[in-house]
Amino acid sequence: MSSTPALQGYEAHFHAAPSGFLVLRPDGTILDVNLTLSRWVGRSRQGLIGTSVLELMPVGDRVVYASFAEPRLAVSGWFEEMAVTFLNAVGERLPALVSGVRSCPAESGAGDSAVDRLTVFSVPKRTLRERELAAALRAAEAAEAARAEAEQLLLEKQRDLEEKDRILQENLLESRQREALLETVLNTAQVGLLVVDGEGSPMLANAHFTTHSMRIASTESTDPTQPAALTDLFTYSAFGADRVTPLAPEQWPIRRAAAGETFSDEVMWLGTGEQQAAVSVSARPVHGGEITGSVLSYSDVTRLVHAVAAQEDFVANVSHELRTPLTSILGYLDLALDEEGLSEQVSGSLTVAQRNAERLLDLVSDLLSVASGNTKMERRTVDLAALVRSGAVSSAPGAVAAGVDLVVEVPATMPACVDPQRMEQVLDNLLSNAVKYSPDGGTVTIRLRREAGALTLEVADTGIGMSPAEQEKVFTKFFRSRRALSSAIPGAGLGLVIARNIMESHGGTLGFSSIPGEGSVFTAVLPDEGQRRGEGA
Repeated sequence: MSSTPALQGYEAHFHAAPSGFLVLRPDGTILDVNLTLSRWVGRSRQGLIGTSVLELMPVGDRVVYASFAEPRLAVSGWFEEMAVTFLNAVGERLPALVSGVRSCPAESGAGDSAVDRLTVFSVPKRTLRERELAAALRAAEAAEAARAEAEQLLLEKQRDLEEKDRILQENLLESRQREALLETVLNTAQVGLLVVDGEGSPMLANAHFTTHSMRIASTESTDPTQPAALTDLFTYSAFGADRVTPLAPEQWPIRRAAAGETFSDEVMWLGTGEQQAAVSVSARPVHGGEITGSVLSYSDVTRLVHAVAAQEDFVANVSHELRTPLTSILGYLDLALDEEGLSEQVSGSLTVAQRNAERLLDLVSDLLSVASGNTKMERRTVDLAALVRSGAVSSAPGAVAAGVDLVVEVPATMPACVDPQRMEQVLDNLLSNAVKYSPDGGTVTIRLRREAGALTLEVADTGIGMSPAEQEKVFTKFFRSRRALSSAIPGAGLGLVIARNIMESHGGTLGFSSIPGEGSVFTAVLPDEGQRRGEGA
């Protein structure tokens, strides 16, 4: 600009005006800016000249200016009161109202191109009102959002309560159904069931227990209409095997069960007189949750006990009746064999008859031994090692005939206080079984050792072994394995029962282990009593 007084006055007015002024090219390039706007935006006048006016605006206002102001200037040559925001040097927002007009080159003196002149008015109060309005709007929106959230939470809570109520009703119904099912199952069971707490007080009993127990308990009451308590049946009304000796308090099933003890199939007698019954009692503790106590079950085995007793009486009577004539037959056979001049054929026939009679007498003796349940012991100190070697020698012919190798691993001597005849019987039963159940040959090993305060006799074979089901019945009277029956292996199923009875009479045990197809190991264990000298036990 020229420095004439008029122009100088215009320039002073231009820079001192309370509003900001911008002189732009149509593309937005700043040609001039007054000091008022320069101070507002915190940038030097020279630093602004040559830059674009859009650089002074945030992105959103740039779009508004380019889409509103520039088209109006190009078409109409002016626009007024456009609200925009300028940014100062530190990024703060400066709200403003902008008006603009486009002038020709002759008027502006800015060259051959047209120029745009913008007048900028600072409006901070408008911003304050806008902020207050925006704050009010945000508060209202927040309140509405909070109300909607509270309403949603209330609705969800109501739905949750409805769902919980539905689940509760379903669980209640299911609980009642399960209770009814449990009651039906318990009352259908053909065994008595009683649930007691940790103090031994009854919590639950099925119909079978109640009916049967009341019938027995009525024999204990002077007033049949007021029978004894259910639990009394397992206290003062419980007797031992002799049916007259009351069980000691520490043996009462109720007390043992309440103490958390586990037991199975223990037979006792309940009640007195004609109503006295033999029952098999089992107990299992209840674990888990807040419930403590135990479940007792009992089965009435009166008929079974009577049947077993009758069977044993029958076997004992028959065996006794058979023993007398067999003894007589053997005596006469001995006399006949002692006669001189018998032909070889007659002598052979008599020998066969004698051998079979002796075998029959052994079987009768076994039957009597099992039926009586009592094994008379005549213990004395003997060399158990020599007794085992003698037994192995006796079994050798049968082993050779079956193609079985006998291996004897015993010490030179081992004193023990036993009944030698009974221990020979144990060894004979174990060895004969080992040989018989190794039909395809194999090895039978006999071991004797002293260890951990016990004398251990072990008979191991590599024969057919036993299945798990057969192992459960191995000490049952007259039990024969399926393989033994199909292979016609001789025996009555009494040898192991007798052997175990003899071991228990010695205060010892007889156990075993077996693997099908690989063989069995029977282990007889005696308490090591040194060389105690004793007579009949």
